[in-house]
Amino acid sequence: MLVFITFLVATVFLIIVNFNEMKKIKEEACDEKYDNKIATLPDNKQVCSELQKMINKECEIQLDDNTRSSAYIFFLDKIILSNNEMSKKSFSRILFIAHECIHSIQSRKMHIANFTLKNILNIFTFVLFIVLFLNKISVELLLTYFLVAFISFCINMILETDAIYRSLILARKYLSKYDSNEIADRYEEMVPKTIKGIYFRYASFSIYVVFIMSISLII
Repeated sequence: MLVFITFLVATVFLIIVNFNEMKKIKEEACDEKYDNKIATLPDNKQVCSELQKMINKECEIQLDDNTRSSAYIFFLDKIILSNNEMSKKSFSRILFIAHECIHSIQSRKMHIANFTLKNILNIFTFVLFIVLFLNKISVELLLTYFLVAFISFCINMILETDAIYRSLILARKYLSKYDSNEIADRYEEMVPKTIKGIYFRYASFSIYVVFIMSISLII
């Protein structure tokens, strides 16, 4: 039971830490100084269409007024764009749309592996939660969980890091057509902090997994 309580407390702590880190990243993506300039550019769907032409890739584009973030759904070959008021006005919208466009041209095999391992990890976490509650944890189970988590994070990190840097190049090329290089310069300032935030999330979860393993083996 002590291991289970430790697992629960560590999980809550991890969620709080990552929530705060994501909040910092979102704050970094806001800059009212450039909002007026970005408002003169085409709407999100048109931006996405133009970016797709630049990378010679066409896939379905869907606008969603209710979601706060955009995403590329690889198994549907569809880009879902946030279309709420904030996403329409945010100066970082070009970079975020470019990010999803880059995801659409990444290796399908990598996306399949990422999707599969993420879901396995979610199931594994639930199973681990039950096993810890029943106090029937084993070294083999913990090591398997750590291995799945490590491989999943590596694949996800490769996909995200690649998309972040390539989307910056794509966004700069796009913005140059509208004489908006100062926005691209601001994007370049954002990227290192975004990468740092993502790596922080991976590192914190890795520490979390090792901590749970260590506590389980000691107790």
